[in-house]
Amino acid sequence: MQTLRLGIFSANVVASWAQEHGVFAQHGLVVEQLPVASSPAQFASLTDGEYDAVLTSPDNVATYVLNEHNPLGRRLDLQILRAVDRGSRLSLVGAPGIERAADLGGRRFAVDVPTSGFAYVGFALLRAAGLEAGRDYEVVTAGATPRRRQLLADGAFEATLLNAGHEARAVRAGAHVLGVVSDVVRPYLGSVLATRADVDTPAVRALLAAWDDAERAVLAPDRRDDVLALLEKQPDTDPEIAEQMYETLLDPLHGICAGGEVEPAAFEAVLRLRAEQGGFEQVHDLAALSRPGGGLLRP
Repeated sequence: MQTLRLGIFSANVVASWAQEHGVFAQHGLVVEQLPVASSPAQFASLTDGEYDAVLTSPDNVATYVLNEHNPLGRRLDLQILRAVDRGSRLSLVGAPGIERAADLGGRRFAVDVPTSGFAYVGFALLRAAGLEAGRDYEVVTAGATPRRRQLLADGAFEATLLNAGHEARAVRAGAHVLGVVSDVVRPYLGSVLATRADVDTPAVRALLAAWDDAERAVLAPDRRDDVLALLEKQPDTDPEIAEQMYETLLDPLHGICAGGEVEPAAFEAVLRLRAEQGGFEQVHDLAALSRPGGGLLRP
């Protein structure tokens, strides 16, 4: 058996299925799913060889490959291996009492870090409500999604971005969804598997094969009850939350990217969102970058 270390922000149902149902083992793998504190920490660990692959936003890959002044202060040589999902209902979520995006004027909006990941989606949603970062609201750096949900509940800030069931859990606790990614960009690519360009090991290839098998099982209609049971094993997940998460998995706007192909239009939309908000240090051919041969996707 080969060991593969996978750096993740939140639990992923395909990876959980592969673990629980022996799919990784069938492919000769022991996969350690290691939670990350933030995107800079995730890519520092990947670069240092502490992870073999990461489950992350494609925007993160782009900024660490293309921007010299990213949070790590150097450009990395990374490649996207496959698409995973379309954002898992990435949502702008306001604390109890915040019912409209416009209510965030003079308040605090929390992100992983301001220059990576899903932050640009939040900035676009707030801009649509007439609010600009720095001028109308404070941007707070708060790390990974599970931590942000807890801090939102604790009153550390008034809004953040949540997905992958965390938005539903927050709403159950009294929060409000103020907008979703599809309000400002569609199609959208939310999560990918990625690694260093020099990592092409049998373990990584086995991970991709196992992921394909587990994904097919998760999407199979006759496995619905089994998937729901697996979702309910996640912390703070009752049957109602599990049902919402399952529906999101199947949602063509927000759900799983069946087969793993990176849709150029969706990836380009992610890159364009960053470019429109001044997130690249140089001008790039975004259409070329979003396609095989552009330097971000593994051939």
